[in-house]
Amino acid sequence: MKTQCDCCGDCCRNGGPPLHVEDIELVRSGSLAVDDLVTIRRGELVLAPLAADPSPAQTNWLKIQGAEGEWRCRFLDALSNSCTIYEHRPVSCRALRCWDTGEILAMAGQGLLCLADLMESNDPLRPLVLLQEKSCPVPDMENIIRTMIVHTERVRILSDLTVMVESDLRIRAQAVREFNISVARELFYFGRPLFQLLLPLGIVMTQTPKGIDLQYRPR
Repeated sequence: MKTQCDCCGDCCRNGGPPLHVEDIELVRSGSLAVDDLVTIRRGELVLAPLAADPSPAQTNWLKIQGAEGEWRCRFLDALSNSCTIYEHRPVSCRALRCWDTGEILAMAGQGLLCLADLMESNDPLRPLVLLQEKSCPVPDMENIIRTMIVHTERVRILSDLTVMVESDLRIRAQAVREFNISVARELFYFGRPLFQLLLPLGIVMTQTPKGIDLQYRPR
């Protein structure tokens, strides 16, 4: 029976870890930079530990960003399968034991750290974050999956989503224009763009001379 880690790196390749409230000191001390983090928005499809299929996130929370366009943890040394911040790794990494998943499963979804925990009340980007939450929340992904097969519903849904995607992109553009934030900092404040969250549903965005065009292209 397996009783210890064999350093295969699979857990790290499956995604950067979520942060819990116990990890706030890692950020405050600088062991983790905010530019290393991405906001997962409520309703976004995520893969829970050991789950076979993604499901909507029940709340907003932070996790470590991926690397090179993938979800694999950015602190994984792919050559040695080792953690480059091992002494300062998040609490969920400390709890993860692939041979005994009881502790990590008990932690799943509990006491998660979110953007509001790290954002000061006078943060100049706070109004734009609140505007995003109000004007373009993550839509009901499961309902979209169920109803997109009906053509009349599809036209309506794509029209509604287009308005939300445009609003999301405008807010991000304003943040970049007014505060010159990097892509990494944008992910921290606003999460991934809404059009990217829709890709797993088969909804693809293209830019046209007339503006944004969303098309349903199921895989």
